[in-house]
Amino acid sequence: MEWVKQFYSKQHEWAGVYDGDVAKIHRKNAAIVQDLAGGRIGRLLELGAGGGQNAAAAANLGYSVVAIELVPSGVKNAQKLASQPREGQLRVIEGDFYEVEFPDPFDIVCYWDGFGIGSDEDQRRLLIRVASWLRPTSFALVEVYTPWYWAGAAGRQMDFGKVIRRYDFHTESCRMLDRWWPVGHEE
Repeated sequence: MEWVKQFYSKQHEWAGVYDGDVAKIHRKNAAIVQDLAGGRIGRLLELGAGGGQNAAAAANLGYSVVAIELVPSGVKNAQKLASQPREGQLRVIEGDFYEVEFPDPFDIVCYWDGFGIGSDEDQRRLLIRVASWLRPTSFALVEVYTPWYWAGAAGRQMDFGKVIRRYDFHTESCRMLDRWWPVGHEE
């Protein structure tokens, strides 16, 4: 799925989506994980970690986090965050979560804002992999947008200064479409 790396690399190039520090939304996501874990702290794997902000927020709560990201610019920001002192550990891996192997299981696997990229078969294969990475008493937290969300978001347009983003929805295939283009070059 080389197109995925190209898409997210271009998205970062145009809008700097992976840059930055931990913000309120990342701390909120880490708190959701902690709440669902009943306050237990353990090993956490974050798939498609972007700039590493959610992973860093979880490490700030004491989790031992492994963050995997495909796009080098996201890895760079995540490594910068990993170098900062925190309660838990944050290890960043540049790679494809469809290919990487983990020798030890995790207590929690998180996938924020990315499930559904690729084909249905890709998603089934990913869920099987996620299950293989978990301990028997652990859980996965996978953020899934329903088709109703994307149908309602269709036509929403965002301006990032040098680039425009628009959500659309293809009803026949029940797929969200995420289009980006430089200002003045919609083609």
